[in-house]
Parts: sequence; C-alpha cells; structure tokens
Amino acid sequence: MTVQELHDHPDENDPSGPSPDPTPPADTRPPATYDSNTQRVDRGIAVGGNVDKIIFNSPDDDADDKVVKPRFREGPYPPDDITSRLRAFVDPPSYSACWNRLTGRQLLLLRGEPGTGTSTAALSLLRGVTRNGRITGLDSATDLTEWAPSAAGGYLVQGISPESSALLDEVALNRLTDQLRDARAFLVVIVVVPAGTGLPRALAPWCEEHVPPDPSEVARALLKRLAEEGELGPDQVTQACARLDDSPFKEYLAAGRSPAAGVEAVEELREMVVNGRTPEDAADNLRLGSAEAAEELLRTVRCNPEDLALAATVALLEEQDRSVVERLSIRLRLLLAERAEAPTASEAPTASADGDLLGRSFRERLAAVQAKPLPRTVATTRGYRHWTEPVAFRGKHLAEEVLRRLWLDHEGFSELLLRWLRELPYEPGLDHTAGQRIGRVLCQGSGPDVLRELDGFARSSLRWQQRLVGYALGEAVQDPVMSAAVRVRLRQWSRVPSPEPRCTVAETCAGSLGLALPSFALKLLHTVLEGPEDRLDVNVQNAVSAAFGVLLTEKGNRGPVLQQLTAWLVTAAGTARHAYAVQATLALCTSGFPATNRVGARGLKFVDVFTEAADPLVPLVLAALGDRALHETMSAALTRLEDSLGPDQQARMDAFLTALTEASGGHQGLRGFLLARYRHRSPRPVGGEFR
Repeated sequence: MTVQELHDHPDENDPSGPSPDPTPPADTRPPATYDSNTQRVDRGIAVGGNVDKIIFNSPDDDADDKVVKPRFREGPYPPDDITSRLRAFVDPPSYSACWNRLTGRQLLLLRGEPGTGTSTAALSLLRGVTRNGRITGLDSATDLTEWAPSAAGGYLVQGISPESSALLDEVALNRLTDQLRDARAFLVVIVVVPAGTGLPRALAPWCEEHVPPDPSEVARALLKRLAEEGELGPDQVTQACARLDDSPFKEYLAAGRSPAAGVEAVEELREMVVNGRTPEDAADNLRLGSAEAAEELLRTVRCNPEDLALAATVALLEEQDRSVVERLSIRLRLLLAERAEAPTASEAPTASADGDLLGRSFRERLAAVQAKPLPRTVATTRGYRHWTEPVAFRGKHLAEEVLRRLWLDHEGFSELLLRWLRELPYEPGLDHTAGQRIGRVLCQGSGPDVLRELDGFARSSLRWQQRLVGYALGEAVQDPVMSAAVRVRLRQWSRVPSPEPRCTVAETCAGSLGLALPSFALKLLHTVLEGPEDRLDVNVQNAVSAAFGVLLTEKGNRGPVLQQLTAWLVTAAGTARHAYAVQATLALCTSGFPATNRVGARGLKFVDVFTEAADPLVPLVLAALGDRALHETMSAALTRLEDSLGPDQQARMDAFLTALTEASGGHQGLRGFLLARYRHRSPRPVGGEFR
C-alpha cells in the first residue's frame, strides 16, 4: 500500500472535532529554519482548534482493554502465532497426499469440515514447504483469477467465498500454478463445500480431502510436548497417559472427529495430575458439555425464573466472579418475571411453604443448573488486588450450548438478554466475556441481518458497550462466511455522523479484528476521521489512538501505520486527519505514539523505527519538515537521533540523509534542516559569523 493509495481512499463519513498528545519539551539545540532558510517556526503546536485539551487516551477503567489474538489473518502470520497453533499438531492421515500435491503444483485446494483441524494442517504444510518462511493470509473474497504472489513464501486463503470459487477453472489454476512456481511461492486454499456437493472434475489435480487425525493421537502428542517443555514431569506424563485408556476419556475421544477433543482431554488430565482434580470432575467437564446435556438442563429450569436466570447468566458470563453472577442474575430474573407476566416477583427470596427464611444457598442454586464455583484466585481491578471466585458450568462446552439454544431457539430471548446487558452497570471483564460469547453465537445464526442485534450497543455512549461490540465482531470476522457481513456493518457505522458508532468502529479496530485485518482497519480509521478538525469528537480520537496502539504491538504493522499518518499529514490543514497526524507525529518525535494506557500497547518512538528500519520514515520525515507545525520538532528529533548514535552507526545516519535528499526533489523544509545541521556541526569562524 502506497502513501498515495492511502491518501486517495474515498471519504465516506461525517465526523467532528480536534486531535491528540502532549506538546514537545523545549529544545536547547540550535533552531532549524524554514522558508528560504530565514523564517523560524515558533515553538508549540501551530494548528487550529482547542489543541491544549487534546489527549490520546485518558485513563478509563470502565471497559476491558484485553486484546485477543486472532486465529486467522489477512497479512503476515507472526511466527510465534504459528508455533503456538502447531503445538499439539499431529500429521493427519491425509498429510502425505496433501504435501505431495502442494510441492508438485505449488497450489492446493484443501477440502475439510469446520472444526476438524483443516486450517492447522494448512499452516503446517505451508511452514514445511517454505522452511519456516513467511506465511501470509489472504482475504477469502480474493479473486484468484486476478491475484498473483508478490514474493516468495506461503499464502493461505481461509474459506474461499462461493463467488471467488465459482471463477476458478482449469485455465485459471494452471496460470496461477505457473505464477507461484516463478515466484517460489505456495498457496493453500481451504474450500468449504456443502454436504452432498463436490468440486468440478477439472479441479481434481489441485484438490485433496483433509482427513483429521485421531484425537487420542493428538492427546498423546500434546502430553509428550508438555513433558519436553517441562510443564509435566515423567511420572505425571505416565499417569496421564494411563488415564487416556480409562473411561470416560476413551469414550470422549472416540466420540468426536475434532483434534480439539484431544487437547481438551489433556487439559483435564493436566488438572488431575497437577492440581488434584478428581476423575469424577474431569469426567463431568468432558461429558456434560454436549448438546444433549444443554437440552436437559433447559428442560429442567424452563419453569423456574430463578434457575433459568442463573443458567443464562453463567452461560453468558462464565468465569466471572460469583458475586457478579449472583447480582446480575437477580436483574435478569426480574426481566424474566416480566416476560412471564409475574410482576409480583421480587429481588429478595421469600419464605418457602415450610417456613425456610434462608432459601437455597448460592452453591445449591449453582448445583441446580450444573454449575460450580472454581478455586479462588487473586485478580487486579482498577489498580488494586482482590480475591475472585469464578463460576463455571460443570461441562466444558455447556455454556456455549446453553447460550446457543437460548439465543436461537427461543423466541425473544436474545432481545431480552441484550436488553438486560444494556441496562447493567459495568463489571470488570463484562464486555470481554459477553462480547466473545455473543460473537460466537451470532456465527450460528442465519439471515442477512444477524448483526443488527448489535446496533444498540454500537450507538451507546458507554465505552464498555462499544468494546463489547468489538469483541463480538472480532469473533464473528474469524468465520469466513460472516466476515463479509462484519465488514459491511463496520463500513456503515464508520459513515454515521454521530460519534458513538464511529467510536465503536475504532474500538473494534483496537482488538482482534484490527490484528486480523490491519489493512481494512486502517481504511476504517481513515473514514472515521473524515471531517473538519473542529468537529472531531475527543472520544473518537482516543479510540483511533487505541486502535493504532494495538496495531503497533506487531512490528509488521509499523510501515502501514506510518504510511497512513503520512497520507493524513499531507492533506489540507483544518481537517481532522491532518490535525491528528500533526499530533501523532509530535508524539512520535517526543513521548511516543500513541500515548496510551491500553493493555499490551506501547508508545512507538522515532528512534525505535529508525533502529529497526529507517526506510518507512523517509516520507513521514519529509512531510513533517514541510509542515510549519512540525518542522522544528522533526528537526530536533533528527538532531537528537544523530547525537545519540555512536561512530559505528554514523554511516546509517548518512545513508538516511542521502535517502531523504534523493526523495525530496528540492524539498524546502529539508534544505532548511540540512543548513541548520551544518551550522550546528561546523565550527564557527573566528569572527563568530557565517559568511
């Protein structure tokens, strides 16, 4: 993506207001000059608007800033992510055939059912054929008849869209094979074909069927890996392996085709041999997570508002603290009473017929809905530590099954749950936990407007509700079918004149979705900042900075982010984008960009980029030297950088200055900096004057 492409992206919305970060400290070095080397830019921020109130990110505890790593991406996959994904990988029976097909033709159409490890097998194949080289994810809507590899390495299309797959024929695949071979690249396309249908016969030379590995083999391989990594001792591994042949582990592994079943069995075995979990509890965790168990539970609680409210609360907020679950379930119970037209229901339990004034204990009520409190742990909230006692169902996947049935099978229940959530006060982690659960259940829904249920949260002024949408869409966009609907919805919200939906878009980019789709996220942020500077809302601005902070946690995004800022910097003054880019560049040259308190985010500094790779800085530096508001700050940053370099690094600075000169085309701001640099570094003549 070039600076010009970013700059030319069509304007799509109508925002409002200023831009962010602290002013740079005064500099004691000789001043740089501008305009024929005589005009000096005064210190401070030479932009319009209420600049002194601009910040990048104010402290805000009323939302969860946790960033979930995406499973699938468009763009480079970080090597650590691939290693983590392949930790328990076992070669499936179809692996050899897939390997031969991929190495022979550079292109593999891999068919497989969702949840059977098809994507993991594809990553393993690509890592093998590229010898741990670069693997890049492509958009599932990519037209492979027009696409060509840009460099050597591996490419992965996760779930090609029906529109794109319909364009593939023998001629197109032969052309693509030749291009991949010329570029020394490999492409795996995961094809999801509806049951009872197949691919055209002409595509057979490129196609293989994924056959998942035996879950018990996956379990034994993972136990071996845990022993190699020192997480389990030899005796513990022996004990765990022996348990694999016991019922219920053997029955559980034999019942499913998913490799994930082997991983889940090992998780239970590890708890048994390390933390003393009983075999009965381990069996319950595996057995009670089935669809049948969820159906039985709902059949039991459907006529009891108290138990139904508790079951629904645990389903949506599993692993929240017991006090939170109990308090919020009472609010849901009252809404259920309205649904049942029983207005006499009250928050306080009433005496039973036998005169019991205490009623059931919370543990008894949890047991009635197949839930239990987990061991107490220490958590940190709003800067202080406290004990927490999470609550969870006894079955491993029971929460997902119960929520899915409540949401999709019972009329009006999803609306009731969303109304309940919107009326709740914020609890730490509420947005993260509920958002992910809702995102997963939305992927099970149907219809063109399945995401419309999130509109109320997207238009909320509460950041935690905007973050909830971000977590939900971060889950939904991982589904190849849902991905297009997510993009359409975010584009629509990014164009809305009111700030709340645009905040939601930026908050969504400040999470899993931003890391999964960095190019798309930058386009959304471009749209979000459309409009004049004096109409830019400070909350929108802070959310945009948070999104940049998350993107910059991965080094591969530094170049595109700097290109985006450069594109905004060369736009007309008085626009929100230009004002934001000015403040961002000021921060980059001084305190770090963005100045954020978000979890995992770190302010990027000028010297960090120069140390890693200076090339992306060239357009930004030239744009800043040509901007009156930034010329002096950028000159000071360059001077500080050069002063900090040792003699052995001076050649890098000389090469950077040469690159600036070659790219400048007689740039006036660069001439002013170079002259000031010459005066600063050259000894003064005896008379004290330059001639």
